[in-house]
Amino acid sequence: MHVTLTDSWPARTFSLANAKDDRPDDLPHLLRRLADRIEGFNLDPMSILDLTVSAEITADGPWWSATLYWAPEAGDDQGA
Repeated sequence: MHVTLTDSWPARTFSLANAKDDRPDDLPHLLRRLADRIEGFNLDPMSILDLTVSAEITADGPWWSATLYWAPEAGDDQGA
C-alpha cells in the first residue's frame, strides 16, 4: 500500500541537556531550565505537542535530556 501525505503539520523543536560537568544527573535542574525556556519563548501551552525526557546511563549515573515539540502559529518567528 502506498500512502501519499498531502497535508503537513509544521512543528518546531528544541532539546536541552545538563552539561556533563554541571549536574548531569540533576533532573529538577533540567526541568527548571526547560520551564524557563518555554516562558522565554512565550509558548502557548496549547501549542505544545510533545515533551520527551530521557536519561543516558553513564558510569556516573543518569545524564538527563529533554526535547520539546510545538506547533508554531502562523507568522511565528520563534526559534530555539
